[in-house]
Amino acid sequence: MDKKIGVYVCAGCGIGDALDIEQFSKLATEEGAALCRSHSNLCSQEGAELIRKDVSGEGVNTIIIAACSPRVMYDVFNFENCIVDRVNLREQVVWCQKPGEEDTQMMAEDYLRMAVAKVNAMDLPVPYKPEEEMSKDILVVGGGLAGLTSAIEASKAGYSVVLV
Repeated sequence: MDKKIGVYVCAGCGIGDALDIEQFSKLATEEGAALCRSHSNLCSQEGAELIRKDVSGEGVNTIIIAACSPRVMYDVFNFENCIVDRVNLREQVVWCQKPGEEDTQMMAEDYLRMAVAKVNAMDLPVPYKPEEEMSKDILVVGGGLAGLTSAIEASKAGYSVVLV
């Protein structure tokens, strides 16, 4: 898979106030991103649509979202057939470092470099397809009331049952 990396930076939640977004975006393209875009509220419908347009129009298939924790908004940033990585700038950088300082900017840039290295090493998961048909036989352990009932119901459903 030829990767076309798109970096998307959220400027909301204090990120834009604490970091030089322009410098951050410049580093993203220097590190190999085909494009870098920022938005004041990336998790909004408008922000997510910005990413979707680049996926369909620009051919972006590897997405780095530099915004909030991957624990939140995971449904908004779910893009099919794309490698997606999240850089937690909000909680791990700007909310725990002094805004506008050189160290804060360097920390955010290091997180971005790590994300670029990570997505370059990633591939889309391949669905597991067994080489041969899996057994549909059902094993029921125990011949008590629950075991016998399970065996009878599974047999009625058309499965081959082994009762032990």
